[in-house]
Amino acid sequence: MSTFKFENIFGQVKLGYVIAQSQKFDDWVCFMQKCLGLHLAEQTEQQLSFRIDDYQKRFIVQRGDAEDVTHIGFQVENQQVLDQILGRFDFRGIQYIQGSVEDAGTRGVKSFWSLKGPKEIQVELFINEVQVDQPLNMLASGFYTADSGMGHVAITSRKPEKMIRFWQEFFDARLTDTIEQKINGVTLDVTFLRLNERHHSIAVAETRGVHLDPIRTAIQHMNLQVLDLEDVTMAYQRCKDHGFPVAWEVGQHTNDREVSFYVASPSGFEIELGWAPIKIDEASWQPVKHTSISVWGHHPKAPTKAHKLMHDLDQLTRGLSSLRQDEYSPID
Repeated sequence: MSTFKFENIFGQVKLGYVIAQSQKFDDWVCFMQKCLGLHLAEQTEQQLSFRIDDYQKRFIVQRGDAEDVTHIGFQVENQQVLDQILGRFDFRGIQYIQGSVEDAGTRGVKSFWSLKGPKEIQVELFINEVQVDQPLNMLASGFYTADSGMGHVAITSRKPEKMIRFWQEFFDARLTDTIEQKINGVTLDVTFLRLNERHHSIAVAETRGVHLDPIRTAIQHMNLQVLDLEDVTMAYQRCKDHGFPVAWEVGQHTNDREVSFYVASPSGFEIELGWAPIKIDEASWQPVKHTSISVWGHHPKAPTKAHKLMHDLDQLTRGLSSLRQDEYSPID
């Protein structure tokens, strides 16, 4: 493989779908359909799927005990881009497989390729999605996808250098900017990586000094982008009305300027529902470091003193226990 020719694929990869595993199907239906406003496209004993556009499936919940995101699917522009990424895996000796026809059907794609990615998240690649012409039945006015993909994911890591290298080496991710922020006495450094015009498709968070991972789930949050500011405020109120815990109140980020709020999903990881993040102008953009996450808002919802104590102790315990466990990375 020494003759493999590397070609730049930036701008030709975007987030396509996310799969979570859960036993809490009723809660997920209420959360995604009645609170965040997505279209419930499929409901069986083994799988739920939700739509936000003309793709058959965008967010999928499969029956299982993980209560976590297990698979993240990325759409590539064409066969040449797919061959380029798979060639890079071959060059580095990273194993991957082609998914079965049956599994492709559960994802709403024609075919896909899969590998064990950072933190043992299955990273999947596909070219062609299955589209449907059934009208959307959503409480939200609409979601932005287009050339930017369906949103972003944020991941906490004990091996942030390897995590960042993975996305840069195999997907030509570019550094957009960084943020440093002190939360609960710990300094958090976040690196924002873009795969296309979206400000970021991947965010990698690390604790400064000793790298801890206080988050139980593989991702900290995933983002969905709505078309109207009112979609944010109405969904925020519906989440509160239905009893889903809002983690961060409505606010605006310093770097991508997105107005959003964060709410805990039935499986524990958070969903950020946001509006109007900036698009990157490649001709003029220069990475900078921000010293706060938000321009305004995004205040953590005030817990009781007892709840805050238990929450902080729980995160500290998880963080310390993470030191005894290796974090998987497909690269050395």
